[in-house]
Amino acid sequence: MKNRSACLCVWVMSLVLVAGCGPEGGEAPPLVDEVAPQAIPSEYLEPDDSSEQGGAVEGLAICCYVKCSGNRYGPFPKVQFDLCAQYGRYYCPQRRLVYQGSFWKNC
Repeated sequence: MKNRSACLCVWVMSLVLVAGCGPEGGEAPPLVDEVAPQAIPSEYLEPDDSSEQGGAVEGLAICCYVKCSGNRYGPFPKVQFDLCAQYGRYYCPQRRLVYQGSFWKNC
């Protein structure tokens, strides 16, 4: 019985503190000051004029080529940039050829 009354007393006191410590007037204070969003400066935006670029991508399409036993094989467009030599070391022995090197060239 003593334990129940102690728990009830603590519960009632916490309820009084929570209810009694609210702001006056019944209005909640604003949590965040409202700030109007700012526009992105024009120096960070890309130009909208697409006529300068011509609409075509050039110079970005490169492919891996492999040299095996004096002959060039390729292009291999799906080989990732750093893996061309490793692919050549795999490709040449699969065809019973000697790997001599690898290089990148336009597709």
